[in-house]
Amino acid sequence: MPPVFSPVFSNNLHLAIDQGGQSTRVAIYTSSGQQVCIYSAPCATRTYQPEKSVYPFIEQDGAEILAGIRTCLQKIQQQLGADVQHIVSAGFAGQGSSLLCWNNQTGETLTPVLSWQDIRGEPYLNDISLTHQQTQQLTGLRLSPHYGATKMRWCLEHNEKVAQAQKDNCLSIGPIVSYIFWHLLDNSSAIHKQSLVDPGHAQRTLLWNLRRNEWDQSLLELFKIPRAVLPHCQHHNSHFGNLQLGDYTIPFTASARDQGASLFARGLPEPDACYINIGTGAFIQRLSENLHAPEGLLVSPLWLPKNGLPENELPENSAAKKYYAWEATVNGAAAAISFIQQHAGLTITPQKIDSALELNPAGDCYFLNAVGGLSAPYWRTDLQSRFSDNLSAAEKILAWIESVIFQIVINVQLMNQSGATQKIIISGGFSKADTVCQKIADLTQADVHRSDNADATVQGIACMAAGLPESWKPALQEDIFTPQQNPVLQQRFANWQRKMNEWLQN
Repeated sequence: MPPVFSPVFSNNLHLAIDQGGQSTRVAIYTSSGQQVCIYSAPCATRTYQPEKSVYPFIEQDGAEILAGIRTCLQKIQQQLGADVQHIVSAGFAGQGSSLLCWNNQTGETLTPVLSWQDIRGEPYLNDISLTHQQTQQLTGLRLSPHYGATKMRWCLEHNEKVAQAQKDNCLSIGPIVSYIFWHLLDNSSAIHKQSLVDPGHAQRTLLWNLRRNEWDQSLLELFKIPRAVLPHCQHHNSHFGNLQLGDYTIPFTASARDQGASLFARGLPEPDACYINIGTGAFIQRLSENLHAPEGLLVSPLWLPKNGLPENELPENSAAKKYYAWEATVNGAAAAISFIQQHAGLTITPQKIDSALELNPAGDCYFLNAVGGLSAPYWRTDLQSRFSDNLSAAEKILAWIESVIFQIVINVQLMNQSGATQKIIISGGFSKADTVCQKIADLTQADVHRSDNADATVQGIACMAAGLPESWKPALQEDIFTPQQNPVLQQRFANWQRKMNEWLQN
């Protein structure tokens, strides 16, 4: 198939890889952010319950992911032909807390990819003498088995292949990006075949120091992880190596965690905007230069570039500046569908959600949502979800959706400590419901901007690979929801907060 773009676009093209829980996508973009082509390959996540474990194992196949990326690259090479020569940079975005072990002499995988959802290493947290506050000071995160450190220790102590590779000095453990780079890139420009990792993925191991951009020796000792098995910490815009595509060499110039990369889909993130993605869970992010986030929020590195100038000598909105985000998660969005179906006695459909959202009950109608654990800013795993009494099936659906909205609003209000939120940029499956967007606008008193961009992560990492150019101005079609007065909704929100406070004191 001939290239689908005009020669006027061909001087600067950028390749982007987005590796997710169900598929890998590889795309080509111009320097203005226009997508040229995109291909995907499946990479299923498998869940099973071993007989001797109280925890389900949630895994992917590293070799399958690698093969899928190579297949997509072959398709891009076939489509572009000689125009591959115009690809001047490449970037990778992946799931931050997923990791695996491999033999760094042969490249053979020694374990499956342990998903970010896999918490089999949770018992090791009992040995860690750190508070959540101390952990956040060091890493920007809270203690959690979702992050990599406890998974690493589980592999070291429970997998014979891993133990033998460690004895033979050929063990590498790291996020999926490190394994992909080891196989995909010619690292002759760096230390030959050294495992590499960017700040965003490194942070999600819970072993990385937020202020120094390197592994923290005190955390390595606490979690009993040897430094020698970990990848080398780089900057987000390091030269990670070269990708060979046919006869052409493409420098890999960016790597980032998927949620962080998505903020750069439109170019540099806006400092007075909150970015919300509502899918399986909800993710709320906002730029902040303050590494001391309000209680209950996380701090994540979005863009720690390699440059030679002091931070105070850099211009505003510069690609050479460091960018961090305050971050929050809400677990029980689409992840709660099976729970809600069981308790409402019906199958959830978009039509039923839309109908439920049109209800406006004046009496008690709330859901205390702990599906998947009650996350930011409360962080409780010991609570059981419950509805208010005497709700119809439709009211239970309404109460569930509003529980997600209300918890999002609480986190946005905390982020207002960085300055009033002027705009909310929303995406994800739940945002397709107009009423969800309107309710968030009404409660936050900020305009809510919704676009139909399903490729924000892969587009964002392409922008990062391009070096965050000022020319990155992709055409977007947006719906904008302006705040309205909604006293009944405000009353339900206030009632939900009172019931939450009572519930949290139990």
